[in-house]
Amino acid sequence: MCRYPILIVGALVLATSTVSAETDFTSANALVPGCRAHVNNQPSDLFMEGVCAGIIDALFFMDKDSCPPRGVTNDQLARVVVQYIDSQPARLHEPFRVLALEAMRKAWPCQR
Repeated sequence: MCRYPILIVGALVLATSTVSAETDFTSANALVPGCRAHVNNQPSDLFMEGVCAGIIDALFFMDKDSCPPRGVTNDQLARVVVQYIDSQPARLHEPFRVLALEAMRKAWPCQR
């Protein structure tokens, strides 16, 4: 009987992961495919979907310059971000977080 089943499973996951050490986690080009899969409910790379959802959730939590309606879900946020980035394919090389913030601020500007 194995005393460390979690370590073995973790090692197997790491060994079979499609994400390389050289993956650029900052550009929209790298993150949008995972976001798109998440939004369309078509799982492909669950790790990248999670990275996308996590970044969007963190940006939403920290952003004080957008005012989405109360109860907005992470799925709705991701949909707005993907639609915004997809409408500007020439900017895919830019940092994902910059474009995601722009998307949220454009979709839900604060009335000050």
